[in-house]
Amino acid sequence: MVVFLAVLSPAYAQTVPVSVPSAGVTPRQSVPDHIDPRTRLSGDWGGMRNWLLAQGIDIRISDTDELWANPVGGAQASENYIGSTAVEMVTDLHALTGLALGTFDISAMEIRGRPFSNAPLYVFNQTSNIEADDNGRLYELWYSQKFLRERLALRIGKLDLGHDFMVSSVGLTFLNASFSWPIMPDNDLYDQGPVSPVTTPAIRLRYTLSPRWNFLFAAADDNPVGGPFINVRDPWNQNRDPGGTRFSFSTGALFFGEVQYRRDISGRQGTYKLGGYFDTGRFPDQSDFAKSHKTNWAVYGIVDQTLRHFGRITTLDAFIRGNWTADTDRNQIVYAVDGGIALSAPFHRRGDVLGLGAGLGAASPCLAAADRRSGLPAQGNEYHLELTYQAQVTPWFMLQPDIQGIVSPSGGVLDDRGRRVHDEAIFGLHGSVTF
Repeated sequence: MVVFLAVLSPAYAQTVPVSVPSAGVTPRQSVPDHIDPRTRLSGDWGGMRNWLLAQGIDIRISDTDELWANPVGGAQASENYIGSTAVEMVTDLHALTGLALGTFDISAMEIRGRPFSNAPLYVFNQTSNIEADDNGRLYELWYSQKFLRERLALRIGKLDLGHDFMVSSVGLTFLNASFSWPIMPDNDLYDQGPVSPVTTPAIRLRYTLSPRWNFLFAAADDNPVGGPFINVRDPWNQNRDPGGTRFSFSTGALFFGEVQYRRDISGRQGTYKLGGYFDTGRFPDQSDFAKSHKTNWAVYGIVDQTLRHFGRITTLDAFIRGNWTADTDRNQIVYAVDGGIALSAPFHRRGDVLGLGAGLGAASPCLAAADRRSGLPAQGNEYHLELTYQAQVTPWFMLQPDIQGIVSPSGGVLDDRGRRVHDEAIFGLHGSVTF
């Protein structure tokens, strides 16, 4: 991503990062046959871009910038800037060489600005899905190949598994990080999970049984940076590997599985997903960080559904996603729910989207009990609400004003000065350019 996700809770005296979509949080498309120069700020590079496409090479460059203000609530009022630039090269090796080869992908990102969701906001879920530590780093590096008449697709390399697992297409409308990569794995897995910017060595399989059924599986390293789960000096562990080239295989293995089903109901398309993950590593006890537990797991379900069509281009879509685990002794967040609606092409403006979303993350009862024993407020549920509008100003420039509300940040905690963190009103402006 140039998107990160999640925040480590103040119970750890830290926060976790947010999920970042920069080089792409959405599933990738294959190399196109032609680029319309009107959709890129830099055009066709004098014909060079389409010549490269004819050889099987697609170069993608995007830049994202955001301004945020928190005039009400949190530990104190604040104004913040964050941004990211992503460069990706996708190569169709069959088109390039004429051999029966697949696709090679390499991408990198430059991240700038100062994270602000840990402090002064003190939230479980980060305000922005591009918020991360200020670094320039390798993002993804993978090779993919299809077999069995293209029913089976294999991808191997350094992967962002948030492209394939636990993702809602409607949820990607929103800027709050928990709508892209869910708040639960972002807080409960090493390095906030196998998502941008800390991607992981992995192998991913996708089997397409029919146009309606897909089956996905992935096996990955659960902590490629090799840092501790709780790191007060570097909560997200991103500065331990600022270039994105360090890999450690000393912690455990992380497995994902997901079943996807698509169906049209009276001309309204729906996608339904059921999945889960299992981690063989060790995780700190929520009551006593000196103790740890072997393995971790969670299950989830997602629904993306078209509700209604208004004319030829305007559509109302909705999503709901739930995550749950019974391992309350080793997980900071034990269940989470989010959902929302998105109206595409409002006011008959093709490319625009109006969205309203909400969600919650529930702290572990073991963590709440430890807070009470320490004389601190017991952490409970954090609630987030977002109203956003994506305006496609030009084919290559999108502007998105955004309003968020956070109720009970981190389930009700104290800031560094021992004062209760108040409910927050947050205003943002997001802009993205495709070069």
